[in-house]
Amino acid sequence: MATNTSIEWADKTWSPIIGCDKVSPGCDHCYAISTARIREHNPNPKISAAFAGTTERNEDGISWTGKVNLLDDRLTEPLRWKKPRKVFVNSLSDLFHAEVPDKFIAHVFAVMALTPRHTYQVLTKRHARMRSLLSSREFVALVDDHREQLQPGCGDFAWPLPNVWLGVSVENQKWADIRIPALLETPAAVRFLSCEPLLGPIDLCGPIVPGRGRPKLTYWLDGRPGWGPEQTDDRGRVFQRLAVGPRLDWVIVGGESGPKARAMHPDWARTIRDQCAHSGVPFFFKQWGEWGPAPFIVRVCDPDVGWKGTDEELAAAKGDSEARGATHVHTGHSREENGERRYWLHEIGHKPWSLERVGLPEGTAAIRRWGKKRAGRELDGQVHDAFPA
Repeated sequence: MATNTSIEWADKTWSPIIGCDKVSPGCDHCYAISTARIREHNPNPKISAAFAGTTERNEDGISWTGKVNLLDDRLTEPLRWKKPRKVFVNSLSDLFHAEVPDKFIAHVFAVMALTPRHTYQVLTKRHARMRSLLSSREFVALVDDHREQLQPGCGDFAWPLPNVWLGVSVENQKWADIRIPALLETPAAVRFLSCEPLLGPIDLCGPIVPGRGRPKLTYWLDGRPGWGPEQTDDRGRVFQRLAVGPRLDWVIVGGESGPKARAMHPDWARTIRDQCAHSGVPFFFKQWGEWGPAPFIVRVCDPDVGWKGTDEELAAAKGDSEARGATHVHTGHSREENGERRYWLHEIGHKPWSLERVGLPEGTAAIRRWGKKRAGRELDGQVHDAFPA
């Protein structure tokens, strides 16, 4: 089944696979689990069968069982879509999950190859399998076989597929360091990151060493410079031109939504935005999520003059400031837990209209739980909606 989607960077979702399991902290509050749980009990037997057995209730609530359902009847859906679309592939699973056979993945790529009018966005946390499969001649031959079965005499095709964007999810620096190099080693027309939910700071340019700047550049945003393949000029002389290696073509950032959402420090998003701008990489800010910036203090009057209105007006002004002002501070402080950095919030004890409040310490940010819709998509007053060319 394919559906129109509210995901800001896609027009449609295509889910020939249902089911998954958790592999890193970014999966902890996955929206797809609750979606699958609801549809597993849908009164329509075709829908409930597609989701059957994929979720379970345990001591942590609702979780994946690890069962993956392959839905052959959905494989050829894009062949019937005439209007070009941006299609998010497998929003309720991971195409490179260990339980998905190579042949099934090849069939998905064959359909994408036969529909160049669409742009497909494939996002994974299984970076190693993606790199291995898509670098394999045997897999490319398998894709070609499926193409011929679907449309005999369809002719040659280019690899990597020019209409397929490949991305990895990275929620913090640990997983950025692991997944991004694998993505850059994977054949792809467009490579992108989804830093959602962003659970910690990510430096895409290389770690800063005090007093030394960035001695170990990553070149993830700019491409590593080096020598290209040998060439021969018309006089028989062999030479090499300077070349730039693969780089990230697009970066998406977003905070977490849902009842148990973890807050994103605004500076984490700003850092990635600024690094993308410096390197000319399109940046897409998807959402703040449940938590978003709020004023640390909302003045209800001039402190030197004092309040000149009635008590009723003062109560109304204070109520307004409480509705708009910060309730928490994100300190950026963390602790090590199961090999991951875990960040926490400090609840503000004073009301946002208190005239006695002073400025926040450097590195902290005033935020509150607005809810996804009210928090919105503006980062420092601007919507960032850039896409790769």
